[in-house]
Amino acid sequence: MIRPSTHPDWQDSYAGPTDAQITTARDAYETGFRRLPAWVGWALAARNKAVQLFGLKTRIEGREEELMLALPVLQETPEAYEVGIHDKHLTFTILTERTGTDTRLTTSIWFNHWTGRTYLALVYIPHKIIVRLAVKALSWQT
Repeated sequence: MIRPSTHPDWQDSYAGPTDAQITTARDAYETGFRRLPAWVGWALAARNKAVQLFGLKTRIEGREEELMLALPVLQETPEAYEVGIHDKHLTFTILTERTGTDTRLTTSIWFNHWTGRTYLALVYIPHKIIVRLAVKALSWQT
């Protein structure tokens, strides 16, 4: 996937303190999404069943991991890890940045069709809750 060269149509960003054992942006991204409460997995499973009806991606071909952990990597350094996907309705990326003792997750969206705006309207509140939980999970001591 190639990230669009235009400014995103929509973007949000959340940051918080990070456990010192989490040293790279990739580790922060993966840890944050693996430490989410069980209900998030159920919500994503329900989302996947609903969007399959419209032909949207629910898995990355050839990958067994849950979608968020199987997304194609767009860039990776110790300080920045970005994943993303292009689908019929929208293109999105999640950039994880490690700075000092904090981690920032930034979601960027480019709408490819009017249905992308509808999709965002439907998932907006769950998205905000889940990303905030992922950032908060990074401060847990293991």
